[in-house]
Amino acid sequence: MCTANGSDQLAARARDAAALSAGRCRVLRGGCYGLCELGPNVVVREHEQGELPDENADRLSLTNAPGEAVYCVVAPAQVATLVAAHLDGTGPVQGWTRAAREAALPAASPTAARVRAVRRRRQR
Repeated sequence: MCTANGSDQLAARARDAAALSAGRCRVLRGGCYGLCELGPNVVVREHEQGELPDENADRLSLTNAPGEAVYCVVAPAQVATLVAAHLDGTGPVQGWTRAAREAALPAASPTAARVRAVRRRRQR
């Protein structure tokens, strides 16, 4: 569903924003995070300056490590704002995080049910 919801355009915009960062960030395509109904998703992992992960770093799982921000329902037009917020130290952008998007789901919606099921599976 991420591709159908514009993940390719989002990735292109992210690459454009990263190109303007003077080498301070890198865009890596991830896989499925199990958040299909909330896609496309963006994961930002902040690292110490000069310590960008190599291109073979794990991009397919959420680590919940400090410095990791997960954004859902991201539109291509929002990418520049996300990148800028993390580069200038004001990120994460609270209204666009996974937690904020999940909290806004109606409790009885199919999407909310799917999110709860994924969360239960990951807690096992």
